[in-house]
Amino acid sequence: MKLIVLADDLTGSLDTGIQFVAGKANTRVVLDPTYPLASVDAKVQVLVVDTESRHLPPEKAAELVTHIVRQAAELKVPYIYKKTDSALRGNVGAELAAALKASGAQQLHFIPAFPKTKRSTENGMQLITGTPVAESVFGKDPFNPVKHSAVAEILAEQTDVKVINRKLGEDLTTQAGIVVYDAVTDEDILAWTKKIHSAGTMQVLSGCAGFATALPKVIDLSGALPVEQQPTSAFFVACGSVNPITVAQLHEAEGHGFKHYYLGLEQLLAKDFPTAGAIEQAVETVAATLGKGQNCILDTNTKPGEKPAEEYAKEHGLNMTELGKVISAHMGLTIKKLLEKKPDATMLITGGDTLMGFMQAEHISEIVPVKEVSTGTVLSLITIGGKTYNIISKSGGFGDKNLLAEVAKVVVTKR
Repeated sequence: MKLIVLADDLTGSLDTGIQFVAGKANTRVVLDPTYPLASVDAKVQVLVVDTESRHLPPEKAAELVTHIVRQAAELKVPYIYKKTDSALRGNVGAELAAALKASGAQQLHFIPAFPKTKRSTENGMQLITGTPVAESVFGKDPFNPVKHSAVAEILAEQTDVKVINRKLGEDLTTQAGIVVYDAVTDEDILAWTKKIHSAGTMQVLSGCAGFATALPKVIDLSGALPVEQQPTSAFFVACGSVNPITVAQLHEAEGHGFKHYYLGLEQLLAKDFPTAGAIEQAVETVAATLGKGQNCILDTNTKPGEKPAEEYAKEHGLNMTELGKVISAHMGLTIKKLLEKKPDATMLITGGDTLMGFMQAEHISEIVPVKEVSTGTVLSLITIGGKTYNIISKSGGFGDKNLLAEVAKVVVTKR
């Protein structure tokens, strides 16, 4: 094993892991943060571990990272990569500090930019399409809002480890701590990567899929055999994301002929779930639509004019984080029921928590990443009951409004 990646959610695990698949590395994604690293198959060069720690208390997230990084250090894994959200949501400070301390290294090199998705770092500020992240849609995230735009301030919420900012064109620093690098383009990221590699201090790294894309260019990774996607006649989208970018993608897909069905919060929060009649009806409707070769969407967002999620949460005595967990788990069980119908379809599940809810419902512990269909949109294979399915993951905040229609052209391979 040459590299271990720790990601705080499943979509992040896959959109980063696929960068190493593209670099011809034998890559495995595991969903168990307690997975013993010493038992990894000797052929695996890159192991991606989904810690599912974005919504955990910072102390618990740090404990998980510490446990994994200590194992990696004991096994003398050359490179440790702490994957972060490109909008810097989650326990970024706690997890980066834990990775640095557990590794025994002096520096952690942090490049949070992701130019392909218009995320840049300029003068130490994280920008989303030129807008400071705290002023973007991610600052209004109902589950995990980003309160600051300066990367150092985001880290300082959870750690007092020294943060050093490096602007474009500056030399590397020898100061101990977390080093944050400005980057606007992929070329900027690659230039920093080469400098860090030449300096021999690449032991502990952090960033999103943007930095990960550059690593196969300096680390020798090769030898994996290509894996092919399964042919399917329809495309199914399961949406558990409230991100406005995803919502716009769903409505755009309707204009391209997708049938759009809603699964309301009253049904998802019903005490008799999953035997509720509305759930069974939704599964039958979607299965029948896919059986006709028709692309469709099953959406947990509320319809215009309906009660917002915040009101449902208050009525049921839940906070928004707890509500999100219930929705994710119940949507996962709904998708499981759909697969019992064995639809001839490729599935896209948007929202990392919803994807994990489905994986837990099916007791799936490993995923085989195949290819990146679009930036941040990853096609993988899973096996359930002897049948192999295509499954596509996408973070809620990724992609242009016509993304789903474009993905359909790639994954619907027969009619």
